[in-house]
Amino acid sequence: MNKSRIIQRFTCAFEKRLQSSRCLFELYMLPYGRVVRREIALAGITEEDVVLNVGCGSLPFTAVLIARLSGARVIAVDRDPAAAEGAEGLLGRMGMDGLVQALHCDGLDELPFHYDKAVLALHVEPKGEVLENILRGRPGVRAVVRVPRGGLKESYGFKGMAMPAAGRAGHLMPTFDRSLLYSA
Repeated sequence: MNKSRIIQRFTCAFEKRLQSSRCLFELYMLPYGRVVRREIALAGITEEDVVLNVGCGSLPFTAVLIARLSGARVIAVDRDPAAAEGAEGLLGRMGMDGLVQALHCDGLDELPFHYDKAVLALHVEPKGEVLENILRGRPGVRAVVRVPRGGLKESYGFKGMAMPAAGRAGHLMPTFDRSLLYSA
């Protein structure tokens, strides 16, 4: 099993344990506030937007922060059906289910719903293919992609992006140091 899969399994198991407590969820979200603020500014997310969050996991903290900080409606998707179901339950307990919807869906699938902006989680793979899929045939869509720190690129299965970025935001996170903006 490669390092990327080990990291994903550990993160998934950890998040599933935390999803039963709103207090622990709020604590887990804290370090991401600055990151998501920068990503909202980078993509120009407003309350008028519908935002696709790919790779939400059991704890859809990015989706919740986007909704809280921008007022946008968020569709959070994960390819793990148990993670999507757990996220949906947590959102319901938090009273967020009107602003954030969690769905079982792979970022490589046909996406039969409207969105204006997208944010890809760090662990989403294959990142390049998912990015191409969410931008394909959707003029004006802007997508933010979290990029692992140099020494962690292999662990997260990151092989780089085929298209040039239209912008970037830097971060001081232990696993990723920037988010890049791509446009359709």
